[in-house]
Amino acid sequence: MARDEIFPHMLTQRDDELSGASIKSDAMGFSSIRSVRGRDLVPHLTGGTYSVQGFQFLVEAVRLWEVFKSDKNQSDIHRHPDRFRDFFLLVEQAFGRIVFRHDEEDWNLPGARRLSALSWKDPHISLKDRGWHLLGNQLAGGLLGIYRGASQRAGLLDEYGHDRLSDETMKLATSSPGIGEKAQKRLFEAVREAMNGETALLPKRSDSSLSQDLLGTYQDLPLAGHLRERLIKSHDLNRLLAERLLGVDELDYRIFLTEAAAELAEHRETIENVIRCENLLAVLEAVFQWVCAGKGNTVGEAAEDMPVDLKAVEDARENFGNSGNYGPSSARHKRIHEVLATSDKGALAESVIEIHKQVCSERNRAPWIELEDRVLSGDVFMRRPDDDAFRVGTAWSDDYYISPLRSIARQLDEVLQ
Repeated sequence: MARDEIFPHMLTQRDDELSGASIKSDAMGFSSIRSVRGRDLVPHLTGGTYSVQGFQFLVEAVRLWEVFKSDKNQSDIHRHPDRFRDFFLLVEQAFGRIVFRHDEEDWNLPGARRLSALSWKDPHISLKDRGWHLLGNQLAGGLLGIYRGASQRAGLLDEYGHDRLSDETMKLATSSPGIGEKAQKRLFEAVREAMNGETALLPKRSDSSLSQDLLGTYQDLPLAGHLRERLIKSHDLNRLLAERLLGVDELDYRIFLTEAAAELAEHRETIENVIRCENLLAVLEAVFQWVCAGKGNTVGEAAEDMPVDLKAVEDARENFGNSGNYGPSSARHKRIHEVLATSDKGALAESVIEIHKQVCSERNRAPWIELEDRVLSGDVFMRRPDDDAFRVGTAWSDDYYISPLRSIARQLDEVLQ
């Protein structure tokens, strides 16, 4: 599968809870609101979980930890729960080092740049030498940081802890292990060395048991059937959308969801709530960008030629107010609905600035743009959006986890055909 098919260009943000999405990329505080609606469609995945191998490797690493810490020959320090992160970091390095070394073209997980930079050297894993780490912050930016939350929601991990598989997953992972006993022994030897402060050498030969098993885990996905059950089939609407996505090559989110709402009557209201949500938020993002591009002008001057249909925005605001329950984000939903003003373009611009100001205040951050004696002032530079970005019913700028769902569904379908 081509790398650009797995990681398509998109305008969405990663989950703040999982991958440290930059607050600077969500100036209006819309990510949490969109996440609530996105979870109605795709309950498990996040904006970063595009690779089914990520889930397979995470499960296998956690299974290996259970075996590693139960070894009676291990020292107490090696079995200590606090060392799970060290263990995971090292096993992830081993996965990356060996698989990338023998299958560079198909690698689709974090760390490609560093793996490529050291691919000419004998493969090593290390805690102390950060040059061998796959990323600057491997735990946060690697498999544990990106795939852990989704794996817990999907029931692959125990709901109470990220270092333990669910009972069902543990049973299946044990009966279909990616890493056999011989390879496991060799891997654990290297991990123990690295846990003791050494930089440990891995097998160089592609025909070694460890190389063969790691490559087999990556390419064959021993738990593909279980992953499809948990990531795709465990939620009815998620399953129906995934089935439809298998036949979609050019993904237009609005068209896709509009057609799904028309044809999936039992889920129509849920899907239409997403459309009602995005009808307003996408346009408000364009208004904010336009205002930021107008710094140095009064708010009235900046908003005067903004190509926005106020009646359409007002209708979208009313529909947004009836777009479902937003749970922990209800206060933000209510604020947008109540603070937004549509009497004229200047009022619309000022209300968007006010929403942004309140979001920044909650985060204890300086606003990107503010009014000083009615003049727009700020440090950010933005270009004016094109006219389509202001058209209610046309503008759309978030994927609501649909793009990761298509990627995972297609990969699993390819393996399980």
